Amino acid sequence: MFVGHAFLAFGIVALLARRFGPAERLSLRGVTVQYAVVAGLAAALFASLPDVDVAHAAFQVVTLPEGATAFDHFWTATGERHRTTTHSLVVAVLASAGFAVSVPNRWGGAAVLFGVVALAAFTGGVVGAGVMTLFVVGGVALTALAARIGLSARSIFGASALGLAIHPFTDLLTGVPPSFFAPWDVTVIGGRVEPFTDATYNLLVAFGTEIAVIWFGLLVGLTLLGIELRRHVHPAGVLGVAYAPMALVLNAPSVDNAALFVGTILPVGAIGLVGVKRQLTGARVVTITLTALAAITAAWFGFGVAYTFIS
Repeated sequence: MFVGHAFLAFGIVALLARRFGPAERLSLRGVTVQYAVVAGLAAALFASLPDVDVAHAAFQVVTLPEGATAFDHFWTATGERHRTTTHSLVVAVLASAGFAVSVPNRWGGAAVLFGVVALAAFTGGVVGAGVMTLFVVGGVALTALAARIGLSARSIFGASALGLAIHPFTDLLTGVPPSFFAPWDVTVIGGRVEPFTDATYNLLVAFGTEIAVIWFGLLVGLTLLGIELRRHVHPAGVLGVAYAPMALVLNAPSVDNAALFVGTILPVGAIGLVGVKRQLTGARVVTITLTALAAITAAWFGFGVAYTFIS
């Protein structure tokens, strides 16, 4: 997934915080919102943190081998460190404890987080320690921001632990399964989850899952903010179904060969700009976003139906 981690984490944590958290409201950039919304946003940011491990691959591109493209080399290098220690459930718990402890006790939290980095160094050497240091620094920054807004140490632990734990499970449809118990080499799932023998159907499942969790997160957020969905989805969104003929153009796209599919279906979201005036307001931004997502959803559905008929 690309952004599905964040939306899924937001939706789950926001619902839990709404049910079990305090009823107080917090100020977010001058706007007063429910505690649950802030907790959900914190979880969304923490859920995105494990992918900081691609930084290793970005540095590797400068050593581009002769005859290799930057794109290919980037993904090859990514495979060396991506979805390993930063995607571990063990690290999720330990790091979250360190983040939470750092709120009331900065040095106590630092000690726990230093242990996390040392563990990564012991198993992954200098590179492993470097990647984990980026992970920890990012987490500390998020923790400081969350605490400043008003989240308690307990809420920060919950948002961090759930966000970080959700991330690896959302990767199961798109690549090599994460190392759930790194640094220990324990195989939980041996390969990518592929429910169909047809690779294109597996791509549609993965892309559809991404769309579904984005809708989930948005619906939870809109509900908590008191915004009605039906008032912000323009009928033009259904025009996205016109993407269906691309099933005749694209040559059996798959999860491993999805660049053209993703690169052509996402621009369909431009339909969300239909009828929007030059000066935007918060309401228009919501309409653009929801209509764009509706158009992409219609495009995904149209492509799937068309592909079924021609395959």
